[in-house]
Amino acid sequence: MATAGEIGAIVLTALWLFLPAFLANMAPVFVGGPPPIDGGRVWRDGRRILGDGKTWRGLFLGPLVASAIVLGLSVVPPSEAGRAAGLVGWGSAAETFVFAYVIGFGALVGDAVKSFFKRRSGRDRGARWPGFDQLDFVAGGLLFAAAASALWGLAGGNGAWFSERFTLERIVALVILTPGLHLLVNIVGYKLGKKDVPW
Repeated sequence: MATAGEIGAIVLTALWLFLPAFLANMAPVFVGGPPPIDGGRVWRDGRRILGDGKTWRGLFLGPLVASAIVLGLSVVPPSEAGRAAGLVGWGSAAETFVFAYVIGFGALVGDAVKSFFKRRSGRDRGARWPGFDQLDFVAGGLLFAAAASALWGLAGGNGAWFSERFTLERIVALVILTPGLHLLVNIVGYKLGKKDVPW
């Protein structure tokens, strides 16, 4: 049975390692803008392919903002509390920047894929789609990070980067915590006038 300290270490490390996804998911609200990725085109069902909310600027600048923030935070010496909690580091500066960008980019790709199927289901932009709305970017971020880790290994880097950090316990923690965090972030965005709906 895990102790409270061990559970806390799992949760804190999971959130720290997946911070780029959360940041990248928020950043397009501030750095995004036209043109939309789908260019305004519609699918054969007569609905937009993705919608105006998915833009090229958001897709590429969102992860860049996220990776820059994480890189900056990673060079700050960890506090005693962080060390005591067993917070896992990102590795070298290059690993930090690359993997933070990849996780953020994968998160946004996952969100875009979800939007495609959301449009096909007949739901409009901003409509609720419980479960999918919260975990789409988790799946995308993790899949892209795993693939990047394998490629990193082929290039002579640490090919076990992903498996060393994203243990099963940490992935489970992300799946459990993300829906609540996602809702909180969206409420804040709504209050700031950056989102049309608070979910």
